[in-house]
Amino acid sequence: MVKEHGWYPYEFQSGTTVAVAGDDYVVVASDTRLTENYAILSRTHSNVYKMHNNSLLLSTGFLGDVLTLKKTLEGRIKTYEYTHNKPISTPALAQMISIMMYGRRFFPYYTNTVITGLDTTGKGCIFAFDPVGSMTQQLYACEGSAMPLILPILDAHILGKNTTHPGPVKRTKEETVKMIKDIYMAACERNVELGDGVVIHTLTKDKGIETDVHSLRKD
Repeated sequence: MVKEHGWYPYEFQSGTTVAVAGDDYVVVASDTRLTENYAILSRTHSNVYKMHNNSLLLSTGFLGDVLTLKKTLEGRIKTYEYTHNKPISTPALAQMISIMMYGRRFFPYYTNTVITGLDTTGKGCIFAFDPVGSMTQQLYACEGSAMPLILPILDAHILGKNTTHPGPVKRTKEETVKMIKDIYMAACERNVELGDGVVIHTLTKDKGIETDVHSLRKD
């Protein structure tokens, strides 16, 4: 393959994130394998970042841009809380990310970004973004290298799409955790960029963030 020589500012480091919102919880997950061009850079890297007590940032893509986005966002959150003298809500944080990313639209962050948390009523919420800041609220989200494998499974398990029993499926927090674990175990058999382990965070109003780590295949 002929490739023109020149400076290219981006590199894609693998990682796959999943988020599912319920009536009173959010479950998010990330595998722990970080790769670049089939070379494994880390077996313990999670793509989920705790922003404050009720929000979790999920971001994959170019790790340099992911960390820059996270650092900039942390600074803006502190400014917001000092200015307004109250914690920032997840919907307000989502709007802040959208404005930040739109401001970088001519040289965008090379990231697949999702913010999750609980809204003011304690209900789980998920906001997904494109690289220039367009924002949508969703019941579930999947981003990263294994997204083409995992997203159709989530469509079937959560909305009943392309099944013999179409329609939304209600699940408890525990059932959602088990579903996500099973999905990662299946997907790592078909995607070499996904593996080593999956970190699952469960966020509720009463218990805060609970974290479980499960092993995946290492090869």
